[in-house]
Amino acid sequence: MRKISQKAVGAILLVVFMVVLPGAAFSKSYEYVWKSGSLVPKGVGYATQINEILVPGFLKATDGKLILKTYFGGIMGDDEDVLKKVRIGQLQAAGSGAQLALLVCPDMGVTNLPFLFDNYDEVDHVRKAMYPVFDEIMQQEGLKLLLWLDQGFDQIYSVNQPISSLESFKQAKFLTWSGDIEVAFLEAMGSSAFPVNVPEFNSAIRQGLADAYIGPPIWGVSTQMYSIIRYINKTDIRYSPAVFFVSMEAWEALPPQYQKNIMEQREGWQTPFIQGSRADNQKCMDAMFNYGVQEAIMPTEVLEAMKTRSRPIYMQMAGKVYSRKILDQTLDLLEEYRAGKKGTN
Repeated sequence: MRKISQKAVGAILLVVFMVVLPGAAFSKSYEYVWKSGSLVPKGVGYATQINEILVPGFLKATDGKLILKTYFGGIMGDDEDVLKKVRIGQLQAAGSGAQLALLVCPDMGVTNLPFLFDNYDEVDHVRKAMYPVFDEIMQQEGLKLLLWLDQGFDQIYSVNQPISSLESFKQAKFLTWSGDIEVAFLEAMGSSAFPVNVPEFNSAIRQGLADAYIGPPIWGVSTQMYSIIRYINKTDIRYSPAVFFVSMEAWEALPPQYQKNIMEQREGWQTPFIQGSRADNQKCMDAMFNYGVQEAIMPTEVLEAMKTRSRPIYMQMAGKVYSRKILDQTLDLLEEYRAGKKGTN
């Protein structure tokens, strides 16, 4: 049995159990109350950032009249349940990772394509240009995109064997919960996919229904998968977005000045939120390796073969998950950015 080191314990506890309570914030009445649901466990970095950044941010932008109260850890159900509750007015807002992002804005799935982005600089360039596009799309569905955040870059986590070759993909059974793009990727790698809702994730792995998954480091820590998984392939398979949104009904109930304040200040919340998420993911990755999880090394030739197999997915998903127009816009932005980077080197 592997024993966790004191250093690893400290790193994991720092991320998982650092609970920030709203305190006196809920001891008074507010003119506007946004109740929000999230699958993120209370105390994980994302939840902490909501309470440390968004709660005081909304209060400041509305002269202390808008309070955000979030129900963490799936108390309000899975992502589909949360979205339904937002649509019927039981909740006013929601925030979570890629599954929710793709539910509320399927066109955002273009950012979830395998090997689309090389680094976070490219993500940030596309985010700045495409935020108003995705916001407009969501508004047509009765939702207001306030923050486009990061779930982060996702890696491969496995229980029985290191996933570092195409043959190992064929021998593994992957949990999948992120939708058609993830399924298409796994099929392209020759693997089998076991669909599961996020609340069923832990039990599916522990019962042996699947032995691998693709996700961010913080998920491995917050779900305590670090005690089950044996290997991590650190290759960034894909970028996954996260979102925080509010119903248009709740948004339009705010006075125009408060709406203006929030939109002017949102970047000031989004940037540290993203920075915090990225730092938390790195801490979690380090903690899992300190705990004793082993690294699966992906040979260059295997990575190139994976990229080649993945590329047709871009067009396969156009018209099915996202529009061809959105795909072309995103690819053009990346080409423009990369050309500019080459010009400065």
